[in-house]
Amino acid sequence: MADRPPSRRLATILFADIAGYSRMMRAAEEQTLLDLRAHLAELVGPVVERFRGRIVKTVGDGVLAEFASAVEAMRSAVELQRGMSERNADLPAERRQAFRIGLHLGDVIVSDEDVFGDTVNVAARLQALAEPGSIVLSASVYEQVRDKLAFPFRFQGSRALKNIDRPVPIYALDGTALSESVPSMAAPRASASSRSVVLAALAVIVAALALGGTIAYFAGRDPPANEAVAAGSPRVAEPGLSVAVLVLANQSDDANQDYFSDGLTEDITHALGRFKDLKVIAYGAVLPFRNKELPPAEIGRALNARYLVSGTVRRMGPRVRVTVRLTDTANSTQLWSEQYDDELSDIFAVQERIARRVAGTLATSLQQIALQQSLRKPTDNLDAYDLMLRSRALSKEASRAGNRKAREMLERATAMAPGYAEAYAELADAFFRRAAFGWSEFAQGDIETAIRLAQKAIELDEESVLAHSVLARAYTAISKYDLGLAESERALQINPSDSEVLVARAAVLLWTGRIEESIATAELALRLNVSIGPEASLNLGIAYLLNRRYADAVRLLEAARARHPTYPLLEFPLAAAYAELGRAADARDAADRAKRKNPHFELSSFGSRFQDPALQRRVEVSLRKAGLN
Repeated sequence: MADRPPSRRLATILFADIAGYSRMMRAAEEQTLLDLRAHLAELVGPVVERFRGRIVKTVGDGVLAEFASAVEAMRSAVELQRGMSERNADLPAERRQAFRIGLHLGDVIVSDEDVFGDTVNVAARLQALAEPGSIVLSASVYEQVRDKLAFPFRFQGSRALKNIDRPVPIYALDGTALSESVPSMAAPRASASSRSVVLAALAVIVAALALGGTIAYFAGRDPPANEAVAAGSPRVAEPGLSVAVLVLANQSDDANQDYFSDGLTEDITHALGRFKDLKVIAYGAVLPFRNKELPPAEIGRALNARYLVSGTVRRMGPRVRVTVRLTDTANSTQLWSEQYDDELSDIFAVQERIARRVAGTLATSLQQIALQQSLRKPTDNLDAYDLMLRSRALSKEASRAGNRKAREMLERATAMAPGYAEAYAELADAFFRRAAFGWSEFAQGDIETAIRLAQKAIELDEESVLAHSVLARAYTAISKYDLGLAESERALQINPSDSEVLVARAAVLLWTGRIEESIATAELALRLNVSIGPEASLNLGIAYLLNRRYADAVRLLEAARARHPTYPLLEFPLAAAYAELGRAADARDAADRAKRKNPHFELSSFGSRFQDPALQRRVEVSLRKAGLN
């Protein structure tokens, strides 16, 4: 019987090899081979599998992979280049391996699990045209991905390729574009494994979504879209952080309950609109899309929204369940989801409570996306907005050096954009943190500087919630409690969904002696943002200590200490809580750490901000139990 002829199928072929591999082998043969094997095992294999591809074979430093989808092949190629860039970041220059990748879509011959034909040859030739760290793709791949992946492809003309009859139109995506391009590289959800679904979702967040635009603040005017950053103002707002809240679907049995889901949608929209880093599409604009099953990309284009918030509302007797999702319209990837359950004792109170929690958590997620994108940009080409974002990341380190660098960046930002209110507010916050964290020899002067800068921010923008929050904490630190309370109330009026506003309010309530209110406010901030920072954790820990919730204090402060090991004050209330629980050895250990971090500690100064001296004495008693004198 005649042999069965080989089969044919349509496929996208990805061909990758290491640029300069022979030279690297000559210089350090064993190390180069070990590094390559690690890249193949830890990056290439998992990425190709995650995007539903198949590695056909590896030849030396080359990898040949097959994909049924051109979109998945493109996503895999980008993920490989980004992954290699990350893996190379900590390696010396002589060990950095860089892929050149070629992609072509066409008919292939399949025999014994290998693939052959012109499609394979074209992919290999395109790989040879690629620069290290870049991707070259044929027009056949480009036509499949152009409307699905918003990468900045560059047309390179038609090229004559060796042993290929006709010139091939090609497109390129270079390394710079890969670091700044829009789409997330989330893999598709694989029904065979819930674990791979979770990993794919995590990959979306870690990839951090290279965003295409940022927000501008201008006093009293809207700048033209082409105004140069160098003129002294941050960039014009673009769809990078634009978000639309679709009408939540009523899944209750009673259609008359639409009013609740409609009202909740409108409340979430309004609450998100209070975050100035977000461009929120008006509620009225989304109404035409009610109950329409359309692809996210189509809705996003129609509304000019990069992100969509959608979800459902279900009433179940005396309870309501609200499920909310955040989707990236560029690639229809779900970035975040959460479920909220509540009692319906007061329907409007429930509506407001859920709207605030949804808005606060969403805003935190979207702002983190913007921050991660800013951190990926080269440090020699930054405008005021990116400087501000980077300063936030440095401030979160809770270190003296990070604080100093943050202040330097913010001073550059205010020089570049003297009308940029939020940069002044961030700088005020940095000065206050330096004083509060014990990193300054002139704490009183730093607090006065923080107040002056915050007041400047409010002159430029009366609704700068951060500036009001800084004033609230700073006034309280110098015993101007009424002013501190007033500023915290003003910040809360402007944006009750902002976790930083709630943290500032909780601090003022703590030092003025309203302990239970402080705890409730801080716990709400925690629900909106689990990473509330070391100062907020310290304050909540002290509040738990005063409320005799010692186990809660230990749980919170141990986690905060692990996240912020350089922060100098967390060990004090932790040692006190250990002592109150009878954990003497742990108390001594925490007290010893506290002394090492604070060699000039004076017991009489800890808690000196309390308006009521009796509260300071109560904390002092617990600290003495831990061995701190």
